[in-house]
Amino acid sequence: MRQYPYVICDTHVIMPNHLHAILIISRETDRRGGSRTAPTEGHNKPLGRLIGAFKTVSTKRINEMNNTPGRPFWQRNYYEHVIRNGEEYDRIRRYILENPSNWPRDDENPGRI
Repeated sequence: MRQYPYVICDTHVIMPNHLHAILIISRETDRRGGSRTAPTEGHNKPLGRLIGAFKTVSTKRINEMNNTPGRPFWQRNYYEHVIRNGEEYDRIRRYILENPSNWPRDDENPGRI
């Protein structure tokens, strides 16, 4: 997210066909302080366009590395949720960190058992 200094990628995990992440979108471009709210105005890209840009760029690079031009990589859509308090943050963070252990039972896993 170096291209977007107002976006900080907090806890995250990359799964085989999707990812889970907590993104902190700040009003400030300085990562050392400022508001930790998620404004929707005053930035170049809203959340949906940030996610789209990430998926486009990363899919292109993955396909270049694997010599698989045009192959889809990520799931089509995304889910967003505004974290409103510390308890919710802790619960979502735990879910993200524990998610890889659930991959064998995930509906999106083609090798699901």
